[in-house]
Amino acid sequence: MKGLKKPQLLALLGALVVIVLLVMAPRTPSGKKAAEVPTMDPSKAKTAEAVALVNGQDPMRGIMMLREILQEDSNNVEAHWNLGLFSVQSGQYDKALYRFQKVLALDSVNYPDAWFYLGRTYATLDSNAQAIAYLKKYKTLTQDTAILNGVDRFLLELENVK
Repeated sequence: MKGLKKPQLLALLGALVVIVLLVMAPRTPSGKKAAEVPTMDPSKAKTAEAVALVNGQDPMRGIMMLREILQEDSNNVEAHWNLGLFSVQSGQYDKALYRFQKVLALDSVNYPDAWFYLGRTYATLDSNAQAIAYLKKYKTLTQDTAILNGVDRFLLELENVK
């Protein structure tokens, strides 16, 4: 420190004091709480993890997690919805019917696609009258013209099979 002159030494000391004060200063303005980090509902987080497992490397573990969620809360719409989708994918249509009917019973407003999947599943099981009824109801819930055109074509096929 022989080479430092008095003004340089004072500047260095001042900088050190400022750094210490900044480190010790509060991070939020007085009178305000620190911003809370939004947390995901544990049930939704577990459902998301289960869905990721089903779509990833460990599908059976994911299915078991979804079933556990339903054991804890038999009215968990998200778990029923995903189990319904996975039932359709695996060709377990009787289970899919139950799941989608449960979804509609619990929350038909936020899951309008359940009407479509019920119609599709009934059509797969050759229950055309029920399929047509569900698909017609679904048409009243969507405004996407591409989807409506597809549903109309599907309905024509089903009506011609009668």
